[in-house]
Amino acid sequence: MMIETINSVETSLIEKFKSHPLFIQIDETPWPGVLEILIQRRFLSLSIVNIYEFAIDALIDPDLKKTVRGILNEEYPRNTKGIPLPSHRELLFQDLLNLGATAEMILTTPETLVTQTIRAESQKLMVSCLGQKYAQVGLIAFLRFWAEVLVSIEYSCLWPRISECLSNGQSHHKIRSEFYYFHMIHDSRNSDIGKESFLGGLTHAQELAIHLQQLISSEDALLYCLKIEEAAYQLKYQFYDQFVSDRVKDFKS
Repeated sequence: MMIETINSVETSLIEKFKSHPLFIQIDETPWPGVLEILIQRRFLSLSIVNIYEFAIDALIDPDLKKTVRGILNEEYPRNTKGIPLPSHRELLFQDLLNLGATAEMILTTPETLVTQTIRAESQKLMVSCLGQKYAQVGLIAFLRFWAEVLVSIEYSCLWPRISECLSNGQSHHKIRSEFYYFHMIHDSRNSDIGKESFLGGLTHAQELAIHLQQLISSEDALLYCLKIEEAAYQLKYQFYDQFVSDRVKDFKS
């Protein structure tokens, strides 16, 4: 029953997130505006490594640490001979270049105050879990929902514009997206908690969902999980608010 509650709440949060005015009107957003969104979004991506490192240090269970460490290590892939390949941060940079941004735009555009605040508040939300009775639940709930589930949804909602220039690898006329498409697929929720299938491999969200289900052993643990996921959703929603005029926000609310 508790897992059904989480699945229901998550489905609701995802649908509300997809309905953000920015995503609804993304087709009408001028291309420079799309690049502005993606360049600001890059600052959140750059914080992922620190967030995962924090979680590894704060988690207690060795199996949990192993799963989180495995996901983090994918940020710095190697080939079969152990030679480092371009990191996810490098692939993000290359995708932005292929979308028409210049290196100068990417490297010199400052964070907006909103973006800075969202990054700081996200870190603060993780820290707030420490010392709580269900700290481990909160850490995994945040990591899974903020850094995996919603990331996949963000890129899915932005993909209609990104795919104007980049492909999923099936096109001979467009450059393949090495960052956005990969994360859209491999971070995905992909199934309700408790219905993960190992056939074909698990997404990052599913890997963490298996641990989350094991951690939620009481009603109080469930409520804490939902509290953290709601807060994570609010932070990501507020990030996209900065790209929508007040008139459009008022109309949609």
